[in-house]
Amino acid sequence: MNLNRLITISKKEFSDHITSRRFLLILFIICLVLGVAAANGVTNYYDALDKYKNGNEGYLFTPSILLAFSQITNSIGLYGLGAVIGIALGFDLVSGEREGRSLKTILSQPVYRDEVINGKAIGGIISLTLITLTGFLTVVAVFLIIGIVPSVDEFFLIGVIWLITLLFIISAFSLALMSSVLAKTSSGALILSLIILFTLVYIIPVGGGEFGTSVLLGPEPSENEYGSGSQSQMESFENLQYEYHLKESAIRDLFSMVSIQRVYNEITNPITMPSKYVINRIGFEEFTTNPDIAENVEKPSLWEILGDKWIKIIVFIMWPVLFFGIAYVQFMRADLR
Repeated sequence: MNLNRLITISKKEFSDHITSRRFLLILFIICLVLGVAAANGVTNYYDALDKYKNGNEGYLFTPSILLAFSQITNSIGLYGLGAVIGIALGFDLVSGEREGRSLKTILSQPVYRDEVINGKAIGGIISLTLITLTGFLTVVAVFLIIGIVPSVDEFFLIGVIWLITLLFIISAFSLALMSSVLAKTSSGALILSLIILFTLVYIIPVGGGEFGTSVLLGPEPSENEYGSGSQSQMESFENLQYEYHLKESAIRDLFSMVSIQRVYNEITNPITMPSKYVINRIGFEEFTTNPDIAENVEKPSLWEILGDKWIKIIVFIMWPVLFFGIAYVQFMRADLR
């Protein structure tokens, strides 16, 4: 692989992206959606401040402007904007040129296949970097217009959220690139991308969790078996039920790691909503029965959050590598005649 040719192909792909109407439309949509989400997030931020001042138990720490980013990360992850952007930018990178018969012309030039596929990936990633960076700068501009100036630490955490968001969208882009290599037409690549995404985001996490629970754990312990029993039998039932729910939660959590969408939100939510994250870790029941525990709780640092989520971060990084790896191998072996 020649580095100069790789850079040339990457520049061409990047130029093709930023000069296309699709890129401008995506850029407009993400700026619009993130701008609106930021405005709504600021409203939630002021409401949280009022609740914190009034002693609301749901807020252990002083809310920061990062709370507004929960609306933004929900728009990108939970509501699917990030996946749509990644797929829209990558579903026809190879299949489109194959349909237009320009791919064979490109490969007839003194370039190698790995330079072509790597150049397409790099050009797309640079384009996504520009799109997401513009979207987040729009959010910061909304904050400044409203009169909110984030601190240095908050700017750093905003940068972390941006990097995680970029990786999430790159995962969807890699999925689309893989589908574009596997399918012969652009429409087929788009359909294949949506099918794989739907399977990973919904079918496996939900269906797998239900199936795994029913097969490995069986039915939940019934209260009827202990309803007329002694106190010790009732305590035994409560312990069995508690252990069952713990195992059920572990099984569902295992299957949920397949979903890049859920993992994205589970990594970003502790940064945007640390109070909710700490309460969930302590346990809501424990927190309500012993409210004094909040006095000894410290706000989690970024490194504590990353340390707690390290398995999911590894899985999160694994997906784009896996998708691109399949695309790379298939493109190198494909018959493009």
